[in-house]
Amino acid sequence: MQDHLDVDLDPQKINAFWAWLASRQSDLNAMETPDNPFWDELLEHLQALNEGLWFEVSAPGEGERELVITAQGEWELFPLVEAMVSVAPELPGWIPVALKPPMGFDFGIRYQGLELAADGIWFEPLVDPDAPEVLGLRIAVQGFNEDQENEFANGLLIMLDTALGEKSAATEVDLVEVCEVPADPDDEGFLPFTELGSYLAWRKSRLTH
Repeated sequence: MQDHLDVDLDPQKINAFWAWLASRQSDLNAMETPDNPFWDELLEHLQALNEGLWFEVSAPGEGERELVITAQGEWELFPLVEAMVSVAPELPGWIPVALKPPMGFDFGIRYQGLELAADGIWFEPLVDPDAPEVLGLRIAVQGFNEDQENEFANGLLIMLDTALGEKSAATEVDLVEVCEVPADPDDEGFLPFTELGSYLAWRKSRLTH
């Protein structure tokens, strides 16, 4: 097991992190992108709790901004993230959020030179009748090539986290395969990627009845 998956729910360390962040509220307010020097300082303090922790922030706007504490899909760290956010102090202008929330499928990303858009991706559910609780996804992407298989797979995992939310992506999808889009995806049993949320809701209802 990786060291960072040995979770330490030390209340003193968690409270010390929040006390430090509250004392640097002005720096937090001024932080918008990773180019800001405080970004690395915040990440260093967060990863002093556990090196598997990361964060995201929403862009400044008219309302409160979100500070998302994420485990990057490492479900073993979810209890730590949730415990941290449950004791977060009031940070005026900010809402601490445990794990990446679901954002839906109306987006695309650039990752390692790849352009991935949800509306150009398909998925095929992979279910073993002997283990129906385990779900795999074969995800078809236009332009897929085996030389960049890892890049495609990692980019798609980011998209799953973003679309479904970090907790749902980690607990409802057990494995991911990547392939090229077949000539006729419908005929091959593939569904549009944008329908994955609906499929998971339908699947959950079937498994619980």
